Amino acid sequence: MKASRTIATGLALIVVVGILAVSAQAAGIQDKKQEAKPAPKASSMPKEIAAIIQEGLATRQGRQDIPFSFFDSLVLPAQGQNLYPVFFFKARNGDLGYAPSAAGTGEMETTINAFFQFFQEAEGGTLASRVAGRASCVLKTDGAGYSAENEDWYSFGLAMPAGKYTLALALASPDMKKLSVAYSDVTLPGPEAYATTLWSTEPVIVTAMEQVEPDQRPTIHRGYFAWGAIKVVPNVRGDIAAGENLEVFFFVLGGNYKDVAAERPTNDFEVNFEVQYPDGKPAIKWAPQPFEAYFINQPLPLVQTLQKMDEKGTVLSVEKKPLDPGKYNLAISVLDKVSSKKTDVKMAFSVR
Repeated sequence: MKASRTIATGLALIVVVGILAVSAQAAGIQDKKQEAKPAPKASSMPKEIAAIIQEGLATRQGRQDIPFSFFDSLVLPAQGQNLYPVFFFKARNGDLGYAPSAAGTGEMETTINAFFQFFQEAEGGTLASRVAGRASCVLKTDGAGYSAENEDWYSFGLAMPAGKYTLALALASPDMKKLSVAYSDVTLPGPEAYATTLWSTEPVIVTAMEQVEPDQRPTIHRGYFAWGAIKVVPNVRGDIAAGENLEVFFFVLGGNYKDVAAERPTNDFEVNFEVQYPDGKPAIKWAPQPFEAYFINQPLPLVQTLQKMDEKGTVLSVEKKPLDPGKYNLAISVLDKVSSKKTDVKMAFSVR
């Protein structure tokens, strides 16, 4: 594979080692003294908000003065044995109350009060509150081409210990006269998920990725999600223009270090990428790629190499052509060459 990686190896290592360093457990090293850090303690939650959240908790159907709905989630690693679930939801511009920015920047802007509460199943099947909090979010978008009817997507994330949770997210207008609640269930796997095999996060198609100042406060992002000091703009529709690279990133937990005593221990992963047709037949296959960190980022050129051969198998001509429009799967196989653990994951995408 001759395409260069768009995220420099140095940046990936900075992220892995210095910002949200993988724990010894995530690297496959057992450490009985290391325990999952507790999630942030509950902060002040207005009683009326808590009551409205409880109203729809059992049925996962909340009030919708400001219509919004979850459509996906992503689980990423975090410090210690915690994990970082990212929740994606969509809402219409007009419902969120965007207006021209008072700063005269040409942007559209709105302020939303966000309240979140994580629940876990308790004795008797009831849901008990584990974490609660609030955030005031100032959301902005370019004024050029703005339409109140257009729908955009947003993200919210918070580091949590392993377990099964239900997130209740409430959005309220600044005057608190309009309020909506939506719910999303998520399972955060514990160390047992990668005790005997590797565990991969879901691959993400990357549109843009950059290093930013980390923000530890719970907040909502428009059109991207944040992981520590990394801002990621994913392709949430999963469609790639013909001739473009399919750039993916994901994390692999459960691998072993080559040298535990090294100043900056590294992994030894071998990753195979293959584009497949819906029936499983290969469309494009690349040579195995080595990676030294659990942060995997790779652009994949969607170009097929077609050979014409005669009856004796002699190659008569070689043609390179962009992958035809249609639906495909990206099959990924990861081998930890230190521990011999393996994992496989697939991601659907389409070429338009």
